[in-house]
Amino acid sequence: MITSTPKFLILAPFILTLASISGCNQQDQNKADKVEIKAAPTLTNDATTYAHKAWELINQIDSVVYTKKIDQIDEEVRKPLRQLSTDWRINVKMTDSVTEGKYALCRKALTSLDTWARETKENSATVTQKQADYERDKSQCKDAIANPTLGNTDPKR
Repeated sequence: MITSTPKFLILAPFILTLASISGCNQQDQNKADKVEIKAAPTLTNDATTYAHKAWELINQIDSVVYTKKIDQIDEEVRKPLRQLSTDWRINVKMTDSVTEGKYALCRKALTSLDTWARETKENSATVTQKQADYERDKSQCKDAIANPTLGNTDPKR
């Protein structure tokens, strides 16, 4: 005797599979709908802005190097220094360099702090000289910010 299986029992696994697949697809669409779109950062070619950012940054992070927190130097000092320096070089083009004036000394202070941080981490013999170079450059940056009329030109010209 041949037994016949109801069609429902044969089709049930296929129907359940299709239902679960379509349910998973529904969840993926909901995730895609919730993607957050952020505004692009405002870019400027004004060296004044970068000089002030540099001044704030070096005053926030140079204590890590002074206290020789070797394990924090790469992430907390060198990474943000290189990012700001790169942004400055990209956004204040050579054609805009006339607007940079003495503010370039602040960019130099970023570089010398990065060098001193690297030398400190590597325990180099020249670390004392690199610290002196940084302190000189930081002082010149401070002077450029304190006296913007002496050698810094208006970026709107």
